[in-house]
Parts: sequence; C-alpha cells; structure tokens
Amino acid sequence: MKKSSYTKFMLLGMVFVFLFSGNVFSQEKNIVTGRVFPVGMRTPMRDVTVQIKGEPSTAVLTDGDGFFSIEVPSFPVTLEFIKDSYGRQDVNVNKPSDIVVYMIATKVKNDYGKEIGVRVSLNPESRDGILMLSSNDKRFKYWFDNRVYIDGAAYFGDNTYTNYDTDTQEDNKIGSGVNIRRMRFAMKTILWGHWGGEIDFDFAYNEVDIKDAFVRYIGNRWQLKVGNFKEPFSMELTTTSRYLTFIERPMVSKMDPSRHIGISYRRFGNHYFVEGGLFSSEVANDLMQDQNKKFGTNSGWSATARVAWAPIKKDRMVLHFGASGSYRKPKLPELGDPVNSFRFSTRAETSINRKKYIDTDFIEDSKSAVLYNFELAYAVKNFKVGGEYMKGRIFRDKDKVADGEDKPDIGGFFAYAGFLIMNADYYYNMGEGEFSQIYFRNNKKGALEVAVRYTYINANSFKDDERVPYIPGGSGEAYTIGLNYYFNYNVKIMLDYSYVNHDRWADGKGKYLTYDIRDGQDITPTGKGGIDFSMIQARIEIDF
Repeated sequence: MKKSSYTKFMLLGMVFVFLFSGNVFSQEKNIVTGRVFPVGMRTPMRDVTVQIKGEPSTAVLTDGDGFFSIEVPSFPVTLEFIKDSYGRQDVNVNKPSDIVVYMIATKVKNDYGKEIGVRVSLNPESRDGILMLSSNDKRFKYWFDNRVYIDGAAYFGDNTYTNYDTDTQEDNKIGSGVNIRRMRFAMKTILWGHWGGEIDFDFAYNEVDIKDAFVRYIGNRWQLKVGNFKEPFSMELTTTSRYLTFIERPMVSKMDPSRHIGISYRRFGNHYFVEGGLFSSEVANDLMQDQNKKFGTNSGWSATARVAWAPIKKDRMVLHFGASGSYRKPKLPELGDPVNSFRFSTRAETSINRKKYIDTDFIEDSKSAVLYNFELAYAVKNFKVGGEYMKGRIFRDKDKVADGEDKPDIGGFFAYAGFLIMNADYYYNMGEGEFSQIYFRNNKKGALEVAVRYTYINANSFKDDERVPYIPGGSGEAYTIGLNYYFNYNVKIMLDYSYVNHDRWADGKGKYLTYDIRDGQDITPTGKGGIDFSMIQARIEIDF
C-alpha cells in the first residue's frame, strides 16, 4: 500500500473513531435523573414507573428515595410517570437534567364520601420487635406498644393476733395466686413531621381502663402535650412499666399524682430536662359524672413540674439529679366520697394480694396539698444505683379540725442497685430524663440482671405530745431482691423475693387486727405488732 493511501486510510479511521466516540459520548449525556413526590409534600414516592411516552420497554422504577435515572435517545423527549391511585403525568424534557416531579392523586373517596387529598406510602418494618409503619421521609409514623404481663405470687408469714376482751382471734392470711397484671393495647403516631398522638388501654382484671390519650406537637427538643397522661413527677413514676427493674414499684411511689387530663410543656438539651403542666381530674367515670351532675362539684386542679440535670452524660455513663413538685387542690370525687379530701393508700409492692394495709382513709376538710420529690441516680455501663425521697403535706381548714391536726404529712424513700451480669448495659434517655430500654452488646444472646431495693413509707401523722397518731395511716418497709432474664428486647422473665414489715397502725382502716388486746390495751411488745410477711413473685412479660 502506498504511503499516501495508507495515510488516507488512517485519517478516515480516525474520523470514524471520533464520530463513533462522539455518538457514544452524546448517548452518555442523554440521561435524565430526578425525584418524585406527591403534590404538596416532600415524602419520596417509591416504585413510580418512569418511561419514554408510549415505550414501556424503557421503563424504570423510582427507589426508596423517590430517585430515578433513565436514558433517552435524544431531546426533546416526553417522559411518562405512572403509579396506581395517581394520575398519569407527562413531562417534557429538552436537555439532560435533574428534575423534580409531583404526582397528583386521582380522586378517590373515603368511607365518608370525602375526596382523599393526600396519600402516603408507608414502609412496614420490625424495630426491635415493635411493628412500625413509616414514610420514607419519617414525617408519618404509626407503631404499636402492646404488653402482656402474667404474674404469680406466693406469700409466707404468721400474722395471728388475739383480742382477749372479746375472745376472738384473727389470722391475717394472704392468698397466693396468678393473674394478668397488665394487658395493654396502645397505638402511637407522628403526622406531618410534628403532630403526634397516642391511645393506650389496659384490659387487665376484665376491665377497660383508659391510660394515655393525648395529642402533642413536637418541636426541636421540645413538645407541647394535651390530653390524659402522667403528670411529670418522679423518674420512677414516669418510667414506663416495660423498663422497670422490679415487678412492682415501691410503696412510697403511690404518692405520685398519676394520670390526669391536662396540658404540659417539655424541653430538654444534652444535659437537662424540664417539664411542667396544669391538670384537672381523671378521665371521668359514671360515678364521678353523677357527683358533678347532682352536686355541681368542681373538678379540682393541680400544677406539677419536674426537672432533671445530668452533669455527667457520656457514652453509657450518667450522673442524674432530679426534683419534682406539685401543688394540688382536691379533685372530683366519686359519688359518695367526701368532697374536699385527700387519701393515700398502697398495696405492699404486690398485685396478687389486693389488700391495702397502709391507708389514711379520706382526710376531710382539706384545702390543698403539696408534694415534692428528689432523685439521684448514677450508672456506668452495666451497673446503676439510685433512689428517691418523697414528701407530701396536706393543708386543712383550721376552723374545722382540732388543734395540731391541720397539716398531716406523708413521706418516705427508696434506694436500689442493679447489675447486668452479662451482655447488656443501662441506657439513659435525656429526652425523658429517665432510664430506658437496656442496650444489648450482642443481639443473639440474652441478658441477666440482679438488683436489690429498700423501701420505707410513713403515713402516720402525730401531734407533738401524743404517741397515738391522729391519722393512723400506718408505716412499712420492704426489702427486695430481684432477678431478671431478658431473652431479647421483647421477652423477659422476672423473679422477686421481698420481705415486708408493717407497723401496728397499718391495719387497712381498721379492717385487720394487728396486735394483741387485753383490757382495751395493746399488749404486744414494741416492734412486734403489724402484719409482716415474705413473698416470692414471678412474671413473664412480652412487649410488642
């Protein structure tokens, strides 16, 4: 081949290569990318079909982030966007670009004849065994919080006392047994990113009991809540029963305000938590409504607040200080109960034995009450210690009660220690100011925990110069050893041994004989009266 011919051939080859490369390069540029959302929202739409109009063979699907990428032969081009329950949408594209497309829902009516304006695809998943449905952008969430606790208890102790004046004897026996302690159904939601709500019912003891029922608005590290929920008082009381270390809360915790209808504001940071609110009565039952209807009784009100501070808060290490306070006016009573009264009563850290030995009965002619509480806790990895002190004072009408009986007190404390022997650490949640679900180091193994607790409560009110209380509510103490095994985040078994020691005034408003009597006098040696017993309790719990 001549040199000139060879040169011409090479030049033609190079031109062909450049032309071919240019064609390939231009094809690589003919890519359209983008994301797809419902109109008026930023929730990405999954599985939207994107294709060149009239050419199904070119179809691609959007991913979980609503993203798509499609190759087109040339521009301009018309792309079709197709998804069930949404109107087919055509978009003209004139050049390679990244576009955003908003799909319009077809007109579908709900069961009430109202056209549905917004539909969001939800992704189901199990989060530590809890079923959750959530949109891709997390602005819509629905999840369950269901629980079943099956309890059993056996009691041991000799509590026989004699009234020699009437020649009668009473053996304060306690019946062992089993029961469904809790059977809760709850559903929670977050809507539009900021609005939330919860409904929570308990079906234990063949009764329906409304627990939580509220609406909340969630901001950046703050929330506003309205409805029926726990007043912010005491870490022990605000902690859900799912995360309790012992089968039952300490006796002194019955001083808590519990759940009432109200409004509260919460704010928290990296090291602090504060919540306060105003509350009215409980969710009114028929008897309470009759009281209001027949007598025009006021519902009463209370103001309650809790603060927590964690000066040390590191990865699996926390030092917690907390305090609560509550000012209370008498709440709406049930029909037949005295108005303007307060009452404190508690079972002995067990639910199978329903007897309430410590009981002040109704403290009448009450004007207001003040409760306060102090908290202290420290946890590092798999070890924690803590305790709380609670005090309550009732202010009565001085013109209607005897001298020295206008300010009865109730108070007590508890202290505990817990140790996760294997495979787990304690977890502290600053957003609630409390300990939350334990942290498993290995999800394939269970965790074993051992714990101890001491509780003391005194509901007796004495005058300075008298040895017999003018309000004999009784006092008591309890020593508890607990052993828990967590199979996983959802299932655990609990075993508690407790010894409970009551004084002679803890007689359940006079229902029980708690000391020997002769000639109208208490002849039982000091420190020997009262109903004392030991108990073994067990629980199997599932949360889902």
